[in-house]
Amino acid sequence: MSSNIEKDGGCATDAGMPLESDTNSAAIAPLSPPLPPVPYTLFTRSHRRMITVILILTMLASPLTATIYLPLLPLLATHFHVSLQAINLTLTVYIIFQAVSPLLFATASDTFGRRPIYLVTFSVYTLASLGLALNKGSYAALLVLRALQSLGASAVLAVAYGVVADLCVPSERGAMQGPALGAANLAVCIGPVVGGWVALGSGSYVWVFWCLVIYGGVVVVVVGFGLPETARNVVRNGETEASWWGRTWWDLLVTWRRDRRVLKEKKDAESSAGEEKKREGENEGLSAIKHPFRLPNPLAAVRIIFWRDTALVLWMAGSPYAVWYCVQASIPPVYRDIYGFDDFQIGLSYLTGGFGTVLGGYANGKFMDWNYKVTARQIGHTVDKVSGDDLNHFPIERARARGSWHILGVYVCALAGYGWVIRFRAHESIPLTLQFVLAAICTAFQQTFNALLVDIFPTSPSTAAASGNITRCALSAVAVAVLQPMVEGMGRGWYFTLLSILSGGGGLIANWLVTRRGMRWRHERLKVNEMDRGSATPSQR
Repeated sequence: MSSNIEKDGGCATDAGMPLESDTNSAAIAPLSPPLPPVPYTLFTRSHRRMITVILILTMLASPLTATIYLPLLPLLATHFHVSLQAINLTLTVYIIFQAVSPLLFATASDTFGRRPIYLVTFSVYTLASLGLALNKGSYAALLVLRALQSLGASAVLAVAYGVVADLCVPSERGAMQGPALGAANLAVCIGPVVGGWVALGSGSYVWVFWCLVIYGGVVVVVVGFGLPETARNVVRNGETEASWWGRTWWDLLVTWRRDRRVLKEKKDAESSAGEEKKREGENEGLSAIKHPFRLPNPLAAVRIIFWRDTALVLWMAGSPYAVWYCVQASIPPVYRDIYGFDDFQIGLSYLTGGFGTVLGGYANGKFMDWNYKVTARQIGHTVDKVSGDDLNHFPIERARARGSWHILGVYVCALAGYGWVIRFRAHESIPLTLQFVLAAICTAFQQTFNALLVDIFPTSPSTAAASGNITRCALSAVAVAVLQPMVEGMGRGWYFTLLSILSGGGGLIANWLVTRRGMRWRHERLKVNEMDRGSATPSQR
């Protein structure tokens, strides 16, 4: 025995000295070592980097498909022999299905897994793009196929938020979410450029849709071979093996080749039919455990909107998005009528906002994680980077909203200033600079409070993100609908000032309530949900 000190009940004795009672010593069982903490995820850092790259590729779908279509509108009106107003109806259809798609697919991804939803939606997207490329003259087919294209592309963002929540502890989600959203926002810039370049070079809209077919096919292959199942309801932290549909095609191919080799070796070694039946019985016993089928409720995302704590978070995420939509909608008439830009220069004027969304998304991801660590240090909390913090006892609302007061102040001034510099025809560099600032701030708010939405709904992150999609689409539709009448009635200066009061002033109130009362309201919501589950009948559960 060594001369180490052994402790028991606060008493210490030398290992080499005899104890007072050998009987008591034998009766005392040795203390078992503490169990190591269960890691939040078993996916390695390099594996998460690869998944981030795949997420960026998938997240290009919705903004790229929406913006690459815009330069085609005159060509489509001429080709299908309809008015420009009829072609604009395809934009409306696309926006409608942008709101519907997450209700169906994001909620389903929390139940069935992320991977099958990605494969299904991108298969629909690719087939719809193929139909658009082959459509020769049917306007009705254009409407239907554009709706299907939106259905396949528009759930991607909500599902991606779920993947981030699956893989990253709350204190490190910004590091993965920031680069992914920042790079994906680049599609807003390059979409019109690519669409105009392809249409101008070929003289036809068809090759734009063929580009989307190629993109969709590439994504299906990359997701099929490279994206494993991450949903915690399906694979937990990665320790549970997914069913065949949750495994990558590469993994299935390797397993098939290995099993085929083993089966051949066993067949060569077996000589009797009895042994053959025995082996088959063993294989049946090793089949994957079947989970009970549970139909997802698409209205679950709608219900989230009406809770007090989540309604405030949704306003903070959705209203800046709607404001940025209004700024983008104002760009063509502003730079054509006031500054005399031609179509090519108007297209270039979108780039400053695009760079703002990319930089804002990347920088804000770093800022989110830093805010989390600062908040933890202020309350004396040690961040658990292995298993993840229990957010039931952590003020996550305060951590995410930290610093929002100052950013809201800049936001209000920049938004009101944008209207007045246009009103007084200031040099074009000033509104272009303000577009960059507004794009960065709006992206930061959307990213931060969508992350908070996922944080406070840990068991259904994609469903929560889908509620954010509904809110921002609804707010954007209303804001753009009243844009032109209000600009004509009150002028651009007062219109954007009013927007700054509604969005910025409402944001100040919502931010105060979120930081002061959000955690308490969240606990009240959880208690109500627990009571609802307790009172439900077994069949309802």
